[in-house]
Amino acid sequence: MSAGSGAGPLVPTFHGFVHNSMDGLVLFEACLSGKLHHVPRRPHDRERSSLIKSGSIFIYEENASGIKRWTDGVAWSPSRILGNFLIYRELEKPFPPGEKKRAMKRKRTSMPGEQYPRANSDENGHHDLSNPLTPPETNHHSNDIKSEELERSLIGSLVDSYGFRPDGLVKKTMSISVNGISHHMVSYYKVEDVKQGNLPRPLSDSRLSGISVRPELYLKQNFRAPVEETEQYALD
Repeated sequence: MSAGSGAGPLVPTFHGFVHNSMDGLVLFEACLSGKLHHVPRRPHDRERSSLIKSGSIFIYEENASGIKRWTDGVAWSPSRILGNFLIYRELEKPFPPGEKKRAMKRKRTSMPGEQYPRANSDENGHHDLSNPLTPPETNHHSNDIKSEELERSLIGSLVDSYGFRPDGLVKKTMSISVNGISHHMVSYYKVEDVKQGNLPRPLSDSRLSGISVRPELYLKQNFRAPVEETEQYALD
C-alpha cells in the first residue's frame, strides 16, 4: 500500500492522542502486528503543512526508514521529560542561530491568590508523579485544580520558560527497542484539542480493540518509569 512506500504520499500511522505509556505501546504493537503501518520516511517540505498538525502520530523503524533524526520544520523548545516521553512545545519564533536555548528567568515564589503549589520537577524536567498537585482544603476551586492538573499532564514543566506560540503544537515522543531495532513514535497535539476530547485515544479505534501488547514492549525497555506507574495521570 502507498503508506508503506517511500515513493507514495505519506500517511500518519494514527490520528488521535497518546496520553500514557500503554497508549503508545498499543500503537507500537499495532505496527509490529500489521494492524497499523510504520511510516517509511519523514514528511517532505511541501507535505508539512498538511501532516504536522494536531492529532498526527508517526511511528517509524529506524533501520528500515533510514531516519536518524525526525525533522518537521517547526521551531521547538528544548525537550522535557514527562514519564516515559519527551515533550516539546512550539515556539513563537526560532532561537537565533548559534544562541543557546536558555530558559527565561522567572520568580519561583507563589503568586498572590495561588491556591496550591506548583507540580514538582527537577532541573531536567522530571516530574514526581507520586506527588500530584495538592488541592486546597475547600473544594470551591476543584474544577480549576482539575484543569491545572490536566494541563500539567499535557505540557509538563514547559509552562512559561520560553516564548511559546499561543495555541501552538506540543510534540510528544517515545522510543522502544525490539530485537535490537529501534522504533520511534512522534505525536503532535494542541492542548485545547485534548481538553475538548477532539482526539481519540488508541483503544477507541475498532481496529485496535482487543489488541494484546507483547510483554517485551513493557518489560524489556529502558523506561524511566514502570508502565503501571505512568498510568496514574489518566484523563478520566
